[in-house]
Amino acid sequence: MALKNKRVLIIVSSILALLLVFGCCGGLVLVSMSSDSSGLGLSNRIALIHLTGVIAATSGDGITSTDPERMISDLRRADQDRTVKAILLRVNSPGGTAAASQEIAMELARVKKPVVVSIADVGASGAYMIAAEADKIVAAPASDVGSIGVIMEVPDISKLADKYGVGMTVIKEGKYKDMGNPFRSLTPAEKRLLQADAKITYDQFVEQVAKARGLPVAKVRELATGRTWTGSGAVEIGLVDEVGNFQDAVDLAARLGRIKGRPNLVQYETPSLVDVINQLAESSAKAAATRAFGLDDSTLRKPVRQ
Repeated sequence: MALKNKRVLIIVSSILALLLVFGCCGGLVLVSMSSDSSGLGLSNRIALIHLTGVIAATSGDGITSTDPERMISDLRRADQDRTVKAILLRVNSPGGTAAASQEIAMELARVKKPVVVSIADVGASGAYMIAAEADKIVAAPASDVGSIGVIMEVPDISKLADKYGVGMTVIKEGKYKDMGNPFRSLTPAEKRLLQADAKITYDQFVEQVAKARGLPVAKVRELATGRTWTGSGAVEIGLVDEVGNFQDAVDLAARLGRIKGRPNLVQYETPSLVDVINQLAESSAKAAATRAFGLDDSTLRKPVRQ
C-alpha cells in the first residue's frame, strides 16, 4: 500500500507541476521562436498565428488548410493571454468560402490587442477579407493582394451526359431542391436566385473592407473587380499599409505592442493541457500495469483473444 500511495503521489505531483507551468503561461501551450535574454521573456511576447491555404469549415474527414474553429480559438487565446502584447498574423492564402472567412474576420475585429498582418505570396479574396480587420497590413512588393469579389461555379455536364446516354432520376419536394444538379442546366429563375445571393455576399465583402480599412464604400466598390494587385500596388490604393518582409512586420507589431528590446515570437501548439494530462495519465497507467503484471510494451499492444 505504501508503494502504491507513493506512485499516486508522484502522478498527482506531476500533474500539479504541469498545471503550474501552464498557469504561468496564461493557460497556453507556447513555443518560443526566438531567443530572449530576459529569461522567460514574459514582457515582450508576440503571438504568431498562421493563416495558410484554403479557408473552409472543417469537413468530416478534417481535410482543410485553415478552419474558423482553430483560428477563432487561437485569436481568442492570444487576446486573453496577459503575456502577449501583440498578434502577428502570417497570411499565405488565396481565400476560401465566404462564411468561414467572415467568421474569422468577425473574431479578428473583436481582438483588443494590436494585430499586424504579414502577407507572404498571396493574401486574396477571403484571406484579404480577414487581413483587412488588422491594425496594419505589411506585404512584400510582389505579394498577390486583393481579389475583392465573389464567385459561384455550378458544373453543367448535361451535353456530355446526353452524348453518352447518361442521366439522373431526381425525386424531390421543393421547387429549387435540385438547383445545381450537374446533369441539367440552370433555369433562368435559378440563375437569378444565385446571382442575387452572390450580390448579397459581394456587398457584404465591400462594406466590410471599407469599414475595416477606413475607405469610402464607393472607392472599394471600384476596386472590387476580383483582380489582385502586387503588394506595392496595393499600398498605393490603400489596401496595404506598408511594403516589407516578415521581419518588418515583426518590428511593427513590437512597436504597436510597446515592446522594449527584442520581441519574442511564440505560437500555439495543437495539443491542449487536457491532451497533455491524458497522455501523462495513459503513460503512467501503462507503466503501472507493466510493473504489476510483468507485461512489456509489446504485450500491451496485442489484442485480447477469447
